[in-house]
Amino acid sequence: MEAVCSLREIVKGYGSRAPKVLGPLSLEIFPGELIGIRGENGAGKSTLLSLLAGVQKPDGGAIQISPELRGRVGYAPQEPALYESLSGLDNLRFWGKVHHLPSKPCEARSRWLLREMNLEEKARVPASAYSGGMKRRLHLATALMGTPKLLLLDEPTAGADEASAQLMLSMVKQLGEQGCSVVLVSHRRGELEQVCTRLITLSGGRITEEVRP
Repeated sequence: MEAVCSLREIVKGYGSRAPKVLGPLSLEIFPGELIGIRGENGAGKSTLLSLLAGVQKPDGGAIQISPELRGRVGYAPQEPALYESLSGLDNLRFWGKVHHLPSKPCEARSRWLLREMNLEEKARVPASAYSGGMKRRLHLATALMGTPKLLLLDEPTAGADEASAQLMLSMVKQLGEQGCSVVLVSHRRGELEQVCTRLITLSGGRITEEVRP
């Protein structure tokens, strides 16, 4: 099986005099793999996800992405990227347009995701009125509008209630079964072990442990 994404000796820092935040680090991600990233604050977890998402560029090394991933990477950063004045449905419609979805498929996927995230009754309510768990579920849904083949999640359940967290984790497992690769960062106890097929520990910007639970 070929990797959908390969990182080769990547390095990332912020400023020439600052210590490197990440690297050198090498990693391969395979289809349907659910990779959990753990480590202390400042270990480089969020930086790794932003590099995979293409939000930042590495200072050294190379990131190779399979052609099938072009335009099919979903990214949910730690801070929810929601338009508070828009309804849940309109937030999803917006991200559908970002992914260049035609009107009918965009509408269908928006409403399907609202059902899957148990937000159908709140579809026309402004996101500003959502609870913390509801915002997290909607945030995950926005990352799924483009039907990703690689999904990057940075603390997706932070501040969410247990029911919301379990709903999101169930969706993550389902995506893996369908062949979507997922990279998940979480500090929530037992969460990574619950869903991931491979656990990687970062320390000082490097991989210090790799296990398969």
